[in-house]
Amino acid sequence: MSGFETDRANRKAARALFEGRLSQVKADLAARSIKGRMIDKAKGDALAIADEAVAVAKDNKGLVAATVAALVAWLFRAPLLEFIAARRSGQAPVQPEPANDDFPDTIEEQAQ
Repeated sequence: MSGFETDRANRKAARALFEGRLSQVKADLAARSIKGRMIDKAKGDALAIADEAVAVAKDNKGLVAATVAALVAWLFRAPLLEFIAARRSGQAPVQPEPANDDFPDTIEEQAQ
């Protein structure tokens, strides 16, 4: 066999392998689309991350509780700081009387 015939045989063998793989890919895509595969992969990854998060939370209950407490304290920081300031000054926080909320702060005398 000459070099030309060897090259032609190698090219035909490579093309046959390529066409075989291409038909496999087409058959796989016909069975399930790329969109479906991406959705399945995303769901699987999300479930794996959730399972790992649950396992870490079970192992570190104190750390999770401290984190939740810190988040709650941060969310309610203004009322908590107001409460602490009122306690330090010895006075209770002042709350408006609900009966007087209907009237304006200043009362003008009516002209006669």
